[in-house]
Amino acid sequence: MTMRDSYSRRIDYLRISVTDRCNLKCVYCMPSGGVRHLRENEVLTDEEIVRIVRAACRHGLRKARITGGEPLMRKHITGLVASIKETGVHELGLTTNGIMLSGLAGELKNAGLDRVNISLDTMNPGRYRAITNGGSLDRVWKAVEDAGRAGLSPVKINVVPVRGLNDDEIPAFASLTFENDYHIRFIEFMPAACDGTWKRDKCVSSAEVINRISVLGSLERLEFRGGGPSRNFRIKGARGVIGIISPLSDHFCTFCNRLRLTADGKIRPCLFSGINVDMKTPMRNGASDRELERLFCRAVKLKPRRHLLNEDITSGHLKAMSEIGG
Repeated sequence: MTMRDSYSRRIDYLRISVTDRCNLKCVYCMPSGGVRHLRENEVLTDEEIVRIVRAACRHGLRKARITGGEPLMRKHITGLVASIKETGVHELGLTTNGIMLSGLAGELKNAGLDRVNISLDTMNPGRYRAITNGGSLDRVWKAVEDAGRAGLSPVKINVVPVRGLNDDEIPAFASLTFENDYHIRFIEFMPAACDGTWKRDKCVSSAEVINRISVLGSLERLEFRGGGPSRNFRIKGARGVIGIISPLSDHFCTFCNRLRLTADGKIRPCLFSGINVDMKTPMRNGASDRELERLFCRAVKLKPRRHLLNEDITSGHLKAMSEIGG
């Protein structure tokens, strides 16, 4: 069954936040005052997550991505990956900071994980420690290598350019695609915490990213397959791909095919909207599978036409990304 929202977009992708906890405190993700972490009983259990995914699969879900916080901090994550894959999801990905990935890459692949996105915003060890508040760049590079060897490919590297912080490294990241079959994805800096950390002038637009990359060689625009937010390019002669994700300067709402499931059991139809549908409470009160399907379908129909960040930046209703799952 194909599920379409009120604007005829096909909804077949669910991002699943399995924890609000993270082992890093990146400056653009975590509010300066920190966050109140969910108690253990507030977080969905493995069985509850699987029930929701199974209900969604009956209505056309084809793709899922496990996020956090840092998803590899969740206990028994490989078992959860296997259980989600067994629901019938065609493509299962995971987004991670890479710190814990190296020793788990093979297990995750064997459990059914198809590919992985690794967040990495600098290739300078000192700068990495500063951005992440103490993270190890060496561990992330080992994770990139081990993920490729395990078959979690193509390995995607997510880069958030922030003016005055790491935007001078845009060409260096793009250059990684010459010799490696990486997908380097530049994501515009989003207002992830309403505490004054985000400023519009810190956002490096996608047009500026493309302009900076163009000095490396001729850029070929790759065919857009629809659904995802990334507009993909390849530098002439390169092995890998460069992805441009522009939620602010050129939003992709027309093609958006996703919902988000938060760690505390709410389906969020749009990252930048305060609308959500509580799945956890009805489930813990004895809701049937049919009722869960009805709630999932309601969330699909509540998906807005587009976000309003460019009209009013305070309209995003964003808490920390660690609480929502980006």
